Amino acid sequence: MATVMVVDDVAANRDIVRLLLGYRGHDVIEAHDGADALRLAHEHHPDIVVSDVLMPGIDGLELVHRLRTDPDEIAAQAPVIFYTANYLEPETRPIAEACGVSQVVLRSQSPDELLDAIDAALAEGPVSIDVVPPDDFAQAHVQAVNAKLIEKVRALHHTEQRFEAMAVASPVGIALLDADGEADYINPRLAEIMRTPISGLLGRGWLACLDAADRRSALDLLRGGASERRFTHCLELPGGTARYLRLQLRHIQDDEEAELAGGVLMVDDVSDLVAAEERLREESKRRQDEARRRDAERLDSLRRMAGGAAHDFNNILGAILGYTTLALESLDEAADVLPPDLAASLTADLGQVIKGGERAKALTQQLLAFGRREITQPTTFDLNPLLRDLLGTLRDSAGAASVVLQLAPGAADVRADPRQISQVLVNLVSNSADAMPQGGTITITTAASPGGDAVVTVHDTGRGMPAEVLERAFEPFFTTKRSTGTAGLGLSTAHGIVSQAGGQLTLTSDEGTGTTATITLPGVRPSTAPDASSAVADSAALAFSAASAVSAASAVPAASVAPVARVEPASRKTGSALLGGAAFVPAPPITAGGGGETLLLVDDEADLREVTARFLGGAGYRVLSAADAAEALQLLDRHHDPIAAMITDVVMPGMNGRQLARVAKQRRPDLRVVFVSGFAEALIDEAGNNLEPDSMIVAKPYTRDQLLAGVQSVLRRA
Repeated sequence: MATVMVVDDVAANRDIVRLLLGYRGHDVIEAHDGADALRLAHEHHPDIVVSDVLMPGIDGLELVHRLRTDPDEIAAQAPVIFYTANYLEPETRPIAEACGVSQVVLRSQSPDELLDAIDAALAEGPVSIDVVPPDDFAQAHVQAVNAKLIEKVRALHHTEQRFEAMAVASPVGIALLDADGEADYINPRLAEIMRTPISGLLGRGWLACLDAADRRSALDLLRGGASERRFTHCLELPGGTARYLRLQLRHIQDDEEAELAGGVLMVDDVSDLVAAEERLREESKRRQDEARRRDAERLDSLRRMAGGAAHDFNNILGAILGYTTLALESLDEAADVLPPDLAASLTADLGQVIKGGERAKALTQQLLAFGRREITQPTTFDLNPLLRDLLGTLRDSAGAASVVLQLAPGAADVRADPRQISQVLVNLVSNSADAMPQGGTITITTAASPGGDAVVTVHDTGRGMPAEVLERAFEPFFTTKRSTGTAGLGLSTAHGIVSQAGGQLTLTSDEGTGTTATITLPGVRPSTAPDASSAVADSAALAFSAASAVSAASAVPAASVAPVARVEPASRKTGSALLGGAAFVPAPPITAGGGGETLLLVDDEADLREVTARFLGGAGYRVLSAADAAEALQLLDRHHDPIAAMITDVVMPGMNGRQLARVAKQRRPDLRVVFVSGFAEALIDEAGNNLEPDSMIVAKPYTRDQLLAGVQSVLRRA
């Protein structure tokens, strides 16, 4: 095989030819310019030379001329092939032929053309030609080089024009930078974006496009710190307007020597895009707020409907249970007269009426809880001890699932009804357990929010809820459970309890990833914690005595009432606790009646008023009955004997019970007051405190013992 010398100033071009000839078995000698080629020709006497035409220093034409005039005859007679991408056929062919160039092969041709040309030149052997006179060669050489320079200058000028047109028309700002971070070109768009003349951005003025913290990293990139970086910058203009910029900085690398030659900076003004995104976010937020508002209005409408229906139903239940109680007493008194079987049958039937009434009572209490219209027992407490004490009950409610507590120390105290909050937690854990019939984990965590609120989350690993179920989860009577006997009031009453306490209950869930219930309750600061004072009532269950020093000039609007929700009102526990200005003291059954005191009974429900009067009369009191506030005031004016106490409904047409009590006490300052109501809408503030000192609240529907306990409690006060 032959020895081939490849001459080219571009290393990549030499590599390609070397690999190509290596496959043919030729030995390849590489020369990076004409001078190097002359030296290697003397040392190795190649069989053939493959050379580029345009090279710095000694180009291909001059290399051939010097080889042909070289005293070394072996080197002078070596065949030469031009392998080039830039060959001026008309200008260089005559002088190339005169210098003995065997063939010209363009790089754009097939590689086989070069291999065939080498084989042909080797077959012909060394060339023997007449040397071109130096003057003739010099003239032809200059003409060829000048022609190529003119062509290159024209091409360069054309390229510059095209670049200038693109840069001027570019919608983004462009800066060309050297390796030291100096800008030598700025397009008009960048000056327009920056509101700065082009001269102010040349040099290192372009750094004004970047935040001060990003300028060092940008300069490091130009020195090889990275290949590309993206930046964002908010530009404050003199008029107070803000422009948002997105920048991309890339370095430019010299292909031959792999040295950094600088970089290009592209700057895009995305203020309109940012404004559009902001409008989109605001619109999305507005729609979310609108959806939340509609949901809140829908829930509020349902609450008003549920609370109103439950209040009216409580009056009906009170009459039913009251008359049934009287019937049972009459039946007991006539037990000696009636046949035993008949007496037992009637007693059992009336017992079933009582049982059904108690179930209906529990349902109305849940509706009142959802409607946030039930009487509460608020106190200030720490959630962490409550959860620790409740852990056993929670685990019982969890069934096959496990319950894990993660309690954060230092969480703020809350003011709420601890029994009600406990019921909410039990209800949520029970719901989570229903979603995990095969078992799972229920994690309960406490934390303090940045605003000082107390946050409790209940997270399960169950099947989760689809969006359509999640959307309706708090609606009363909505349930996805089948054959469980549930009324669908669990989450709705829990929501009412938390709302009553001034907090929020939210649900997040995705199918297959479980559900998280988040309870947020306002934290109680030591400086704002209410002063608790007690007025103990040694009476029957659900009696609240007023101990707050707060009074008001008029009835509190319904929207500002602090109602109480109860998840399981039928499972009330006994015990005594001082709770936020009111004392709840269940007492033993009443064993003694009244001493003939006169009581004024006011209720707009005739049946309930009648049965209540019979309860009181049977206990030894004299009862004056009135159907509304106007009739009650007339009785106060006409009856000149002492009236020990007034028992009044709270919600009545016209003047409500609280307004009546205020007017009545102005006329008779010693008059004691017992309020009876399914919800003390005008008596409890948003913190759950009683607004009427020296009053007693008995919840409807009440038993005779509960009513008499409340009356005796106020009569025994000094």
